[in-house]
Amino acid sequence: MQDFLQLLVNGAALGSVYALAALGFVLVYSTTNIVNFAVGQFVMLGTFFGVTTIVQAHMPVWAGALAAIVMMGVFGFAFFALVHLPLRKRPVVSIVIGTVAAGIAIQNGALLIWGAWPFRLPSPFGSGVIQLGSSTITVHALATIGITVLLIGLLYGMLFRTDAGRAMRAVAQDADAARLMGLPVFRLLGLSWAIAAVLASFAGLLVSPMWFADVNMGDPIALKAFAATIIGGFGSLPGAIVGGLSVGIIEILGASYLSSTYKDLLAFALMIAFLLWRPQGLFGERVAERG
Repeated sequence: MQDFLQLLVNGAALGSVYALAALGFVLVYSTTNIVNFAVGQFVMLGTFFGVTTIVQAHMPVWAGALAAIVMMGVFGFAFFALVHLPLRKRPVVSIVIGTVAAGIAIQNGALLIWGAWPFRLPSPFGSGVIQLGSSTITVHALATIGITVLLIGLLYGMLFRTDAGRAMRAVAQDADAARLMGLPVFRLLGLSWAIAAVLASFAGLLVSPMWFADVNMGDPIALKAFAATIIGGFGSLPGAIVGGLSVGIIEILGASYLSSTYKDLLAFALMIAFLLWRPQGLFGERVAERG
């Protein structure tokens, strides 16, 4: 129990990554009523944009990370225009399958561009540690939690304190009514995809110094983020945050106190329990008719 604080911080850092990916799930779902199953590839691509700018182009870490984030924002809008928009009048299942197919194409394209050899991105915060009693806490883990809190605050400020955020929420409630009111619906939908891609890029850039970066890294993150949205409540931004943190902490504590063999089992067992006994999740979802 002496290292519990260290494990808790590491779990919260990993959970922050899951929460950022889950927020991308929720943003896209709330505005388009579509689950983007390519979110794992978004996280992976954000990481490999960082590999390109920082490792291969030898840019300073902060400048390379910023460039990767901007590239992902552009990619998110392009994904909306090239994948979602052409399928928008198709049945929902066709759009979902389109995101799956696009994710597979992205993953294979990344394999061709960057290869199968894993990379290791440096942390923008160095390799420093903080000693608290018997617990050794990395500066990167604390920074990951802090950046996630900052991003959540910025996201809430944008959604509830700006005209663009209010317009996005109006589109989420009723796209046809928003269009009749003169709102640029397609641009706002594209903005939601771009923001989701930016959040995924932060998740990838923050997790890559903890893990090795390879083209398959997005799949487990996407699965944990999906579990987080189920636990927190699909369509709920607070639910995505609490669900992501819960999954990350359960995973780290389970691996440490039980066995690393069962760390995934614990998270998905909790998800299944919620599906059986509380399918709306911790925070539920406000049900509204969408246009």
